[in-house]
Amino acid sequence: MSADHKEIAVPLAEISQGPNAFEAFLDRNQKGIIVLTVVLAIACAAVVVYKGIERGRQESAGHDLVKAADLAAYQAVADNHANTAAGGSALVLLANSQWKEGKKDEAAATLRKFIETHPEHPAIPEAKASLGSKLMAQGKSGDAAKLFEELVADPKAKYIAPFALISLGDIAKAAGEVEKAEKSYGEVKAQFPDSNFASAATERIASLKAKPPVEVDAPPAPAASEASTAPGASPTISVTPEGTSPALEIPVEPAAPAPAEAPQEEPAK
Repeated sequence: MSADHKEIAVPLAEISQGPNAFEAFLDRNQKGIIVLTVVLAIACAAVVVYKGIERGRQESAGHDLVKAADLAAYQAVADNHANTAAGGSALVLLANSQWKEGKKDEAAATLRKFIETHPEHPAIPEAKASLGSKLMAQGKSGDAAKLFEELVADPKAKYIAPFALISLGDIAKAAGEVEKAEKSYGEVKAQFPDSNFASAATERIASLKAKPPVEVDAPPAPAASEASTAPGASPTISVTPEGTSPALEIPVEPAAPAPAEAPQEEPAK
C-alpha cells in the first residue's frame, strides 16, 4: 500500500480530567455564596419577625379600641396607635363623639386629619361622607360639595355615591339651582334604581315641581253685636293674638252678689 493511502488514527475527543466550569465557579466564589446565603436567611428572618411585631401592634391597637368608650379613650388609642388601622378608626369615632358634645370644629378637624393620614383606610368613604354632612350643617356648602363630588367620582365609594348625589342635590336646591338639583336626584334614580335612596330622590324631585301654596288674606273681624252693648249685658273680653284675626270674644259673667248675713236671734230674757 502506498504512503498516500496510509491510515492515520486521530482521536475523536479528549476527556478532560480537571474540574468543569461550574465547579471552578464554585471554587472561586464559594465564600461569597456562603455570605450571600447567610444574608438572605437573616433577611427572611427579619421579615418574619417584622410581620410578627406588626401583627402584634395591630392586635394590641384593636384590643384597646374595643375597650374605648368615650372621647378620652378614643383620643388615647389614636395617639398611642397612630400608624395602625385601629388608630385610624379611633379618629373616626373620636370625631363623632366630639360632634355630639358640641365640639363641631374639632370634629371636622379630626375627620380631615384621618383622611390625610390614613388614605388607604377602608373607612375613608364613610369619613368623607360624614365630614361633608357636618360641613353642610355648619353652612359650609362649598367645602361639602367638593367632598361629595369626590365620592361620586371614586369607584371604591360606589356604595355611598347615592347619598353623595342626594346631598349634592340638596345643596343645589338650597342655592336655588333647581335644574342642577333635579339632575343630581335624577342620577340616583337612573344609576341606582335599587338603592334605598331612589325613593328619596323621587320625593325630592316631586317637591321641586310642586307649586307653593297661594297666600290668602284673612277675613276682617266681625262687628260687635248689639246685644253685647245693651245695658245690663255681660261685658266681653276681646282676645286677639298678634298677627291673627278675627277676634275671639269671651263673655264674662257678672260677679254673683255676696249672700246676705243670716239674722242673729236675740238671746232669751
